[in-house]
Amino acid sequence: MGVRDATAGFKAWRAETLRRIDIASIRSNGYSFQVEMNYRAAQRGMRIAEISIHFIDRTQGASKMSLRVQLESALMPWKLRLARQFDVDARP
Repeated sequence: MGVRDATAGFKAWRAETLRRIDIASIRSNGYSFQVEMNYRAAQRGMRIAEISIHFIDRTQGASKMSLRVQLESALMPWKLRLARQFDVDARP
C-alpha cells in the first residue's frame, strides 16, 4: 500500500478521497478500519503521505486493545488481499 504502518499515524483525509473510497461502505471496526481505508485509497491510486508519530514506551498501565481487536487488525490485510485475488466483497 505504500505505507509503513497501516494501523497508526496521523491521518487527514480530503473530502474527495472519502467520497471516492466510499467511506459509508467501510465495515471494519477498531484499528482495522485504518487498514481498510489505506487499502481502498491505494487501490484507487490515491497518494498517501505518512506523518510518523513517536510514542515513548509505556511505563504504566496496559493496552486497551482486546484480543478480538488485535486479531481483526492482524487478519484484515489478508482478508482484503484474498478478496481482491478472488474478486469478492471483503467486508465483514
